[in-house]
Amino acid sequence: MKKVLITTNRYKEFDKYIKNKEIIPFPTIKIVPIPFEIDIKNYDFFIFTSVNTVKFFFEKVKPDLLKNKTLIAVGEKTAQRLKELGFKEMMIPKEFKAEGIVKLIEDNWDRFKGKSILIPQAKVGRNIILKHFEDKKINIKTVPVYETIGNTPENKEEVRKMLNSKQIETVVFTSPSTFYNFLKIFDKEIFKNVKIAVIGETTKKAVEKEGLKVDIMPEKFTFEELSKLITAS
Repeated sequence: MKKVLITTNRYKEFDKYIKNKEIIPFPTIKIVPIPFEIDIKNYDFFIFTSVNTVKFFFEKVKPDLLKNKTLIAVGEKTAQRLKELGFKEMMIPKEFKAEGIVKLIEDNWDRFKGKSILIPQAKVGRNIILKHFEDKKINIKTVPVYETIGNTPENKEEVRKMLNSKQIETVVFTSPSTFYNFLKIFDKEIFKNVKIAVIGETTKKAVEKEGLKVDIMPEKFTFEELSKLITAS
């Protein structure tokens, strides 16, 4: 049976969808919370760009405090986590990425103009939304709620052997950080024997910047869609 190496700590989500292939967990990152303080009443909209932002934000903030606020979720998984916390309605962009949220705001400008928006995010974030609207009549702030640190899994040598012997067919990266930390563990030569699968364009750009080729990327940036392509490959 062909093996698929998953470099995120959310490998169990792939296990639900990838068929007829063995999942090998190899999380190259750890996600840890960052202390933060905010005054909820100062904001009208809250944008959640990942499952992690939902998790770490609401570990410190009671969901009831946002019951009269408008929430925006970048995609289906993020929206599902918010629903599990009791939020019934939220805005979701057509494209599950920061650029999709930019378009959502622009298409509903009368609703957002003059309002205040808070974006919980990672310590190192892309800030695409913030930069796009910095000269517009809208107040957008970000608050770091977690950070990503490198992780070297205990099965490193076992995985090295499987990569060198071509037992692993595909390596999956779900963010630039999973990819860059993988390169701290293994040399780029290791990719001669495997396919590279990524969740979206940002990770694809990181891979290509290193002179490598992405073999698998879904049009819809979800774990389920990526898993379907991996299963079919």
